[in-house]
Amino acid sequence: MSFYERNKNVIWFLVKLTGLCSFYFLWFAPNVWQLPVISTLYGHFVHYTLKFLIEPSVWLLNVLGYGAVVVHQREIDLFDLEFNAHIKNFCLGIDMMFSLSALIISFPGKWIDRLWFLPLGLIGIQLINISRITGLCLAWLTFGISDKIDHHDLFNIVSVIFIFFMFVLWVNRYKKEPAR
Repeated sequence: MSFYERNKNVIWFLVKLTGLCSFYFLWFAPNVWQLPVISTLYGHFVHYTLKFLIEPSVWLLNVLGYGAVVVHQREIDLFDLEFNAHIKNFCLGIDMMFSLSALIISFPGKWIDRLWFLPLGLIGIQLINISRITGLCLAWLTFGISDKIDHHDLFNIVSVIFIFFMFVLWVNRYKKEPAR
């Protein structure tokens, strides 16, 4: 049995994953805003991702007793501070959402199961991001610190750990039984 035959599934997984990641990170992400129809659809996706990040964050801050409102669809006005928390596109976690999606799509499994597993993972990433935005606002409000917290790297680390565990769950669901 040749090396390819022994490792065919792993090789195809890596080829599909490399193809998807190359497409997204090298072509799509840098060029999406210049594509007429796709940029409109992607713009809607970005808008709703932002909306479902900022609205729950503000709601959570208000539940915790801190006054906050959404301003200009991209900013959280914290009543007790002189500045607003501005949410940029790279704060939305879209790259993390893509990374989880690429792993699940590239690995063998039933497509019907992907239809519930992927949204579950994307919601998990969004909940992590809501926690990050809320926690950052709380750090500003309670401790007066902002530049001492590298919230972007913290979010990436927590998200990568979450993605790893989701991928392990997916792999364990579809790993093949050993030959007898």
